[in-house]
Amino acid sequence: MNTRNIIILLVLIVLVLGSLVAYLLIKDSGPVLNNNTINQTNNTTNTSPETPRTEESQENMISASEAQKTASNYMASSSNFNNLRAGNPSLKSGVYYVPMITIAEAQHAAGTMVGNVRVDAYSGKVLGIQSWNIDTGESIYE
Repeated sequence: MNTRNIIILLVLIVLVLGSLVAYLLIKDSGPVLNNNTINQTNNTTNTSPETPRTEESQENMISASEAQKTASNYMASSSNFNNLRAGNPSLKSGVYYVPMITIAEAQHAAGTMVGNVRVDAYSGKVLGIQSWNIDTGESIYE
């Protein structure tokens, strides 16, 4: 192969890798609600791979079921959430994200995740609500 062909090949490889990185960044930039339903089949806790969990730090944390119960009580305390139930929590950086799932057909189809209740994994206190802008897909924290 001559030098020109090698340069062309390298440029193509860089373009393909750049496109892949851009796709992954866009894909992970935030959830977008499109009336997707989620399957609630088990009561497991998902942990982020970038969050190292040591035995010492887990001893001081509340369980996923406690976070789910806290979120459920929080939603029951307000009429704004009367059509929602608490889903299976996921743990990210010391915060449980408990999905808010619609119970009955209303503005969204039943079973649609419309946001998260954020619960501190150490204190068990509700940190607020995370929802998404329907137009941009950006997170909104209330």
